[in-house]
Amino acid sequence: MSLQPVARRAEEVEVDDFDFQHDPVQVVDHGQLAHGIRRVLLQLMQGSYLRADTHPKLWAELEAHEDVVRIRLADLYLDLVVDHESRLAFVRHLDVEQAIKVVRTHPLTLIETVLVLYLRRILLLRQSSSVRAFVGRDEIEDQLRSYRAADVSDQRGFDRRVEAAINKMKRYSVLLGVSGDDDRWEISPVLALVVGADQVAAITDELERLRSTPGDES
Repeated sequence: MSLQPVARRAEEVEVDDFDFQHDPVQVVDHGQLAHGIRRVLLQLMQGSYLRADTHPKLWAELEAHEDVVRIRLADLYLDLVVDHESRLAFVRHLDVEQAIKVVRTHPLTLIETVLVLYLRRILLLRQSSSVRAFVGRDEIEDQLRSYRAADVSDQRGFDRRVEAAINKMKRYSVLLGVSGDDDRWEISPVLALVVGADQVAAITDELERLRSTPGDES
């Protein structure tokens, strides 16, 4: 930006007499990565996970440059998890000293935890990871109802919590919509990567303990 005053005596010059002329600012891209790789990194960091069926071009970039993506994410304290059979990928925090939490985590209520565990069990029952798993609203409601405290009389409030749990799984792409049926969903295979079989056992034991102990089911 340049300042060009009108030719007048110095004592007569006022601020309003200056003619401000804005020179165009040249933006320099200092990035070293190709645009496709950058978009992969952004998708992994902003979204819940990357799916080949919804982002085929980004998936192709990831497969072609997986090592580069992995290194760049590690520089940000993130670990890249890729399942080539299920054709999906996501990031998680690196468990290293002084690591900064980059990706936002989402705490779960008891009802949401029960739902995640139930969906994970369904995935465990598949004969192979290539088999798609589905679940209906009635199945989910039946499963969650067993964790409702016996002394809770607010049926409407409990139903709202169940609906909120389902909506949360839909929002984070754990439950994927099925064409033509609003009350049935495909369970994303990413859940099998996020929650391991050993975690299922540990969470189950804790939930059983909580279910046998009177308390707040929310």
